[in-house]
Amino acid sequence: MKKTLLLALLALNGCAMMGGSGSGPGVERMYVINCGENHVKDLSRWTPGVNIGKAHVFGNHCYLIRHASGWMLWDTGNADALAARPDGLVVANGTITVFMRKPLVESLKEIGVAPGEIKHFAMSHAHGDHSGNANQFTAATLYVQRAEYAAMFGPEPQKFGFVPSNFDKLRSNPAMIIDGDHDVFGDGSVLLKAAPGHTPGHQVLVVRLPRTGAVMLSGDMVHLQYSWNYGVVPSFNFDIPRSQRTMDEMRNYAKSTGATLWVNHDREQHVPIPKSPQYVE
Repeated sequence: MKKTLLLALLALNGCAMMGGSGSGPGVERMYVINCGENHVKDLSRWTPGVNIGKAHVFGNHCYLIRHASGWMLWDTGNADALAARPDGLVVANGTITVFMRKPLVESLKEIGVAPGEIKHFAMSHAHGDHSGNANQFTAATLYVQRAEYAAMFGPEPQKFGFVPSNFDKLRSNPAMIIDGDHDVFGDGSVLLKAAPGHTPGHQVLVVRLPRTGAVMLSGDMVHLQYSWNYGVVPSFNFDIPRSQRTMDEMRNYAKSTGATLWVNHDREQHVPIPKSPQYVE
């Protein structure tokens, strides 16, 4: 009897240890929010050599994570102001039309969260379809790679394709300037991983959900599942060789940890994922 009880306690303790290091007990759920669409006239800009002249629609998500220590937002999508433009806004010399069907602030309200309640905030990078509403989150600590912070707030943000008015209010935010990887809550449940190449300080986020397991939120490390499968890098990336090395590193990380890649802009991959105000556990 004593031996059986001891074995049961050891097994229970082993399960608890596995949960603490692998399943992220601090993460309760994650909301996947529709944060716009980007309609492009020529997909080959993202898939050099193929899909020439093919039109395509890229999806776009923001992710709100409920952790025991509070709310964290990952990316902010296209600007809420675009919701007033049903025909979208034409950018990039007429090659892309961007839409925001519902403002992010309204999606957050449906969940019962105000922007000021979000205390942890990170973006994959500062391009306009990820930073469009960044100025609404001045109450949060900003988690950002040093190279991205320097590009955002340096003398020439436009050189990197950034629109500084999207995030200028974040200059006063408390900021966690990161060189490499960072464990946001200190329990292994939410990890920022440096993934440079698309921009100087691009990063991805790994979230360990209690039921789904580990998911890697791609940002623009890749734009399509196709790109991930075949190692395809857009010709306009900041550093193409570094982009390719990043993809290889993240592929190895995903294999070693069992993390599933969620490609932010791949609308076809998005179909089975529950969308806010539903959530993923």
